[in-house]
Amino acid sequence: MVRSLFLFICASFLSAQAARAEILFEGYSKILSGEEHIGYVISRYEFDSKKKHFVSTYFSKVGKGAGEVTESLKAIADSELAPISYEYTLLANKESTLIDAKFKGGALSGIMKKGKKVQRIEKKIPKGTFLSTFLVYLMLKSKEGLRSETNYEYQAIAEEDANIYKGQALVGKEEMFNGFKVFKILNTFKDIKFLSYVNERGEVLGTNAMGQGITTELVANPSEATSGQSYSATLLKTLFGSVPAGQDNVMARAQKLKEREANAPPPSKQMGVPQGQGIIIKAQPEKADSKGN
Repeated sequence: MVRSLFLFICASFLSAQAARAEILFEGYSKILSGEEHIGYVISRYEFDSKKKHFVSTYFSKVGKGAGEVTESLKAIADSELAPISYEYTLLANKESTLIDAKFKGGALSGIMKKGKKVQRIEKKIPKGTFLSTFLVYLMLKSKEGLRSETNYEYQAIAEEDANIYKGQALVGKEEMFNGFKVFKILNTFKDIKFLSYVNERGEVLGTNAMGQGITTELVANPSEATSGQSYSATLLKTLFGSVPAGQDNVMARAQKLKEREANAPPPSKQMGVPQGQGIIIKAQPEKADSKGN
C-alpha cells in the first residue's frame, strides 16, 4: 500500500505541467541534548517534474558562538534515485569542509576542500549505491515498501566524507510518536546506530542517536525549532531558493486543522436546518361525529 502511494506520488509529479519542483516534504526539527534545546534542522525533499530529479536540501545549526556548528547539503538524484550530484558544507570552530561531487558512468568525481587544503576525489560507484539522504525514499520504492518487520540492507554514500558504507535498516512494528502512527526504524550506518520514527509517507517525525543523547523532533512551526537560535535568511535563500515555510509535513497539517476547528463558528439555526423546516408534525386523528348529527 505504501509503495503504491509512493509510485502514485511520483507518477503525479511526472505528469505535472509545472516546471518547478514539487515539495514532497519540508519541515523544521528541533535538536535536543537530553532536555536541552541546542539547535535545529531544516529539511526539504522535492521532485523536479521537468528534469525528473529528486532533490534533497538540508541545513542544521547546533550551539552558539565559538562552539557553533553548521551543516548544509544539496543532493540530486534521478527518478530511480541514482546519484547525480551533491554539495556538502560543514563549518565548525572556524574550520570549514566543502565537498562538490558529480556522478557519471558509474563513477564519482569531485573535490574535497578542508580549510586551504584541496583534495580530488575519484572513485568507482557500485551499481545500486545511492546518497544516504535518500534512504527513506529508497525503502518506499523497494519491492517490500515501507512495512513492519522488514530488513533492508544497502550501501550508500555518506555525504560528509564521500565514502561508501554498508548499512542496515530494521523496520519494527507501527507505534505512536507524538500522537502520530509511525514505523520505528533501527538504522546502522558507519557503525553508528540510530532510531528514526517515520510515517507511511516517508516523513521523519523524529530521530534518536543512540548512546549520544541527541534527538530530533519535527515541529509544526519554524519558531519552535529556531527558538533562541539565530539564522541567516540570506543563507537559507541561497541554499533553498527561499526561506522555507516548513508547512509541508504531517505536524503542520495537523496544527492547521486544529486551528480551523478552534476558529470555526458555533452551529446556529442559520447554518443548520432553516426555521420551520425539517420538523415532523404527527397527523391528528379526525374527531368522530357526535351522535345524533
